[in-house]
Amino acid sequence: MRRERARAFGFALAVFVASVVPVPGSSGGGESALGGVLDALPAEIGLTDPFHVVGYAVLAGLLVPTTGRRRVDPFLAAAAAVAFGFGIELVQAPIPWRSFAWGDAAVNAVGAVIGAAIAVAWGRGPETAGDRDDER
Repeated sequence: MRRERARAFGFALAVFVASVVPVPGSSGGGESALGGVLDALPAEIGLTDPFHVVGYAVLAGLLVPTTGRRRVDPFLAAAAAVAFGFGIELVQAPIPWRSFAWGDAAVNAVGAVIGAAIAVAWGRGPETAGDRDDER
Protein backbone atom coordinates (compact mmCIF):
# COMPACT_ATOMS: atom_id res chain seq x y z
CA MET A 1 0.00 0.00 0.00
CA ARG A 2 2.88 2.37 0.75
CA ARG A 3 4.28 1.96 -2.77
CA GLU A 4 0.90 2.74 -4.36
CA ARG A 5 0.56 5.87 -2.24
CA ALA A 6 4.07 7.00 -3.18
CA ARG A 7 3.30 6.52 -6.88
CA ALA A 8 0.04 8.45 -6.61
CA PHE A 9 1.71 11.26 -4.64
CA GLY A 10 4.62 11.46 -7.07
CA PHE A 11 2.32 11.61 -10.06
CA ALA A 12 0.13 14.24 -8.37
CA LEU A 13 3.24 16.31 -7.70
CA ALA A 14 4.27 16.03 -11.35
CA VAL A 15 0.77 17.13 -12.46
CA PHE A 16 0.93 20.08 -10.06
CA VAL A 17 4.34 21.21 -11.32
CA ALA A 18 3.26 20.85 -14.95
CA SER A 19 0.17 22.89 -14.13
CA VAL A 20 1.97 25.94 -12.79
CA VAL A 21 5.03 26.28 -15.03
CA PRO A 22 4.85 28.71 -17.96
CA VAL A 23 3.61 27.26 -21.24
CA PRO A 24 5.37 28.46 -24.40
CA GLY A 25 3.11 30.77 -26.38
CA SER A 26 0.67 31.30 -23.50
CA SER A 27 2.06 34.55 -22.08
CA GLY A 28 -0.02 36.60 -24.47
CA GLY A 29 0.98 38.53 -27.54
CA GLY A 30 3.07 37.30 -30.43
CA GLU A 31 2.83 34.20 -32.54
CA SER A 32 2.39 30.86 -30.83
CA ALA A 33 5.19 28.34 -31.19
CA LEU A 34 2.53 26.00 -32.56
CA GLY A 35 1.64 28.24 -35.48
CA GLY A 36 -1.77 27.40 -36.95
CA VAL A 37 -2.26 24.10 -35.10
CA LEU A 38 -4.60 25.70 -32.57
CA ASP A 39 -6.69 27.22 -35.35
CA ALA A 40 -7.13 23.79 -36.94
CA LEU A 41 -8.69 22.25 -33.80
CA PRO A 42 -12.47 22.29 -33.34
CA ALA A 43 -13.53 25.15 -31.03
CA GLU A 44 -14.63 22.75 -28.28
CA ILE A 45 -11.32 20.88 -28.11
CA GLY A 46 -8.30 22.64 -26.69
CA LEU A 47 -4.74 21.59 -27.31
CA THR A 48 -4.30 20.57 -23.67
CA ASP A 49 -7.56 18.61 -23.28
CA PRO A 50 -5.99 15.22 -24.08
CA PHE A 51 -3.31 15.89 -21.46
CA HIS A 52 -6.00 16.72 -18.90
CA VAL A 53 -7.96 13.54 -19.65
CA VAL A 54 -4.93 11.26 -19.58
CA GLY A 55 -3.33 12.95 -16.59
CA TYR A 56 -6.39 12.75 -14.38
CA ALA A 57 -7.24 9.25 -15.60
CA VAL A 58 -3.78 8.11 -14.53
CA LEU A 59 -4.07 9.96 -11.21
CA ALA A 60 -7.44 8.40 -10.38
CA GLY A 61 -6.20 4.99 -11.53
CA LEU A 62 -3.23 5.30 -9.19
CA LEU A 63 -5.49 6.40 -6.33
CA VAL A 64 -7.98 3.51 -6.62
CA PRO A 65 -5.74 0.86 -4.99
CA THR A 66 -4.80 3.29 -2.21
CA THR A 67 -8.38 3.76 -1.01
CA GLY A 68 -9.31 0.24 0.02
CA ARG A 69 -11.54 -2.55 -1.21
CA ARG A 70 -15.05 -1.25 -0.55
CA ARG A 71 -17.35 -0.66 -3.51
CA VAL A 72 -17.44 3.08 -2.82
CA ASP A 73 -13.65 3.44 -2.87
CA PRO A 74 -13.23 3.94 -6.66
CA PHE A 75 -15.73 6.80 -6.38
CA LEU A 76 -13.63 8.27 -3.56
CA ALA A 77 -10.50 7.97 -5.71
CA ALA A 78 -12.23 9.71 -8.62
CA ALA A 79 -13.59 12.40 -6.27
CA ALA A 80 -10.11 12.98 -4.84
CA ALA A 81 -8.67 13.38 -8.35
CA VAL A 82 -11.50 15.77 -9.30
CA ALA A 83 -10.94 17.82 -6.13
CA PHE A 84 -7.20 17.92 -6.83
CA GLY A 85 -7.86 19.13 -10.37
CA PHE A 86 -10.24 21.81 -9.15
CA GLY A 87 -7.68 22.89 -6.58
CA ILE A 88 -5.07 23.23 -9.30
CA GLU A 89 -7.47 25.40 -11.30
CA LEU A 90 -7.83 27.64 -8.23
CA VAL A 91 -4.04 27.80 -7.85
CA GLN A 92 -3.72 28.77 -11.52
CA ALA A 93 -6.19 31.68 -11.23
CA PRO A 94 -3.70 34.29 -9.92
CA ILE A 95 -0.74 33.06 -12.01
CA PRO A 96 -0.21 35.53 -14.89
CA TRP A 97 0.62 32.86 -17.50
CA ARG A 98 -2.17 30.53 -16.35
CA SER A 99 -5.88 30.94 -15.72
CA PHE A 100 -8.82 29.28 -14.02
CA ALA A 101 -10.95 27.39 -16.54
CA TRP A 102 -14.21 25.59 -15.80
CA GLY A 103 -13.70 23.63 -19.02
CA ASP A 104 -10.39 22.27 -17.77
CA ALA A 105 -12.00 21.30 -14.46
CA ALA A 106 -14.72 19.43 -16.36
CA VAL A 107 -12.21 17.63 -18.59
CA ASN A 108 -10.20 16.69 -15.47
CA ALA A 109 -13.36 15.19 -13.96
CA VAL A 110 -14.08 13.15 -17.09
CA GLY A 111 -10.51 11.82 -17.05
CA ALA A 112 -10.74 10.94 -13.36
CA VAL A 113 -13.95 8.94 -13.85
CA ILE A 114 -12.45 7.13 -16.84
CA GLY A 115 -9.29 6.31 -14.89
CA ALA A 116 -11.17 4.97 -11.87
CA ALA A 117 -13.38 2.86 -14.14
CA ILE A 118 -10.36 1.42 -15.95
CA ALA A 119 -8.65 0.63 -12.64
CA VAL A 120 -11.74 -1.27 -11.47
CA ALA A 121 -12.02 -3.09 -14.81
CA TRP A 122 -8.37 -4.16 -14.51
CA GLY A 123 -9.02 -5.56 -11.07
CA ARG A 124 -7.35 -2.78 -9.07
CA GLY A 125 -10.57 -1.83 -7.28
CA PRO A 126 -13.11 -3.48 -5.00
CA GLU A 127 -13.58 -7.20 -5.05
CA THR A 128 -16.55 -8.56 -6.92
CA ALA A 129 -19.13 -10.78 -5.20
CA GLY A 130 -17.65 -13.82 -6.98
CA ASP A 131 -14.18 -13.08 -5.63
CA ARG A 132 -15.49 -12.99 -2.06
CA ASP A 133 -17.31 -16.30 -2.53
CA ASP A 134 -14.09 -17.97 -3.70
CA GLU A 135 -12.30 -16.98 -0.50
CA ARG A 136 -14.82 -18.62 1.84
